[in-house]
Amino acid sequence: MSPLSAPPRDAPLETCGDTSKGSHVVETSTRAERHRFRRPGTPRQAQRAGQIIQRIREFVKRSEPNLAASSVNHMVDETVELAEIETRRFNVRLNHYIAPNLPPLRVDPILIQQVLLNLLRNAAESIESAARPPHQRNVDLRVGLQQAEGQTVVQFAVSDTGIGIAPGVMERLYEAFYTTKSDGMGMGLSLCRSIIESHRGRIQAENIYNGSAVLGCRFAFWIPLDMTVPGVERVRSTV
Repeated sequence: MSPLSAPPRDAPLETCGDTSKGSHVVETSTRAERHRFRRPGTPRQAQRAGQIIQRIREFVKRSEPNLAASSVNHMVDETVELAEIETRRFNVRLNHYIAPNLPPLRVDPILIQQVLLNLLRNAAESIESAARPPHQRNVDLRVGLQQAEGQTVVQFAVSDTGIGIAPGVMERLYEAFYTTKSDGMGMGLSLCRSIIESHRGRIQAENIYNGSAVLGCRFAFWIPLDMTVPGVERVRSTV
């Protein structure tokens, strides 16, 4: 089995702005995002969602992260709590594993959470598009240490059991204003890549195969450790 059509890999984050050559997106529309968090959730979840929306708006305007030493566990736990609002809607099970004793990252935590939310939501939507049976409706998030480009990094990997990514789409995943959604603006993954690269990281995607059959997709991004944090030199790969 091969992917016959592209999955909805651009995020539901809606954007607007001048699309003429050389222009930049200068504003983020929050209507779609606010609508999602009108679903059942706690006031704290709604407040956190609002903070993420506001921070994305600021980043799109300035393209600069607000860096601070941040707990990986805290970022992931908060993100999973928000993402489960969406995964439950699609009857998708969200599993996550965080390697123990991860050192803090020097990042903008709200931006990293937005990237994770984006990838987790896309994974759930891809599973829905593939019409998987209940026992195959799983999204897995794994976070741990890796070596990349000669440095120690924390890798965040999101795997799903969805439709996969068609070859022609794979080449254009991060292209601004390219979308496979009828109601999308094509800014989701482009924005994700901008966020990750602003943290000196990388993001990549690959299909998951069993022979020639596509079983799903895996998105992974990594962020380098702040090498001034004590004890970083002693850590090893955990993923």
